[in-house]
Amino acid sequence: MSERHLEAGDVVRLRAGGPPMVVRAVSGDTAYCQWYAGIDLHQGTFLFTSLRDIGRERRAAAARAASLTPTRSSVSS
Repeated sequence: MSERHLEAGDVVRLRAGGPPMVVRAVSGDTAYCQWYAGIDLHQGTFLFTSLRDIGRERRAAAARAASLTPTRSSVSS
């Protein structure tokens, strides 16, 4: 994560695994995150290096899938 700074609203996960978390604030190289476990809201502060930006990964996967899906105009009748 050191090459990219996180921002409030990013969806992340610990590199070691765990639930998706939402970044609520950043300070220096740490992110204050919140997540739900069932109905319980949890929060914690993590170093950027311990987090993976899964929102960016999901957007990239969606873009790859869209580029592989033929458009209606490219499908023969």
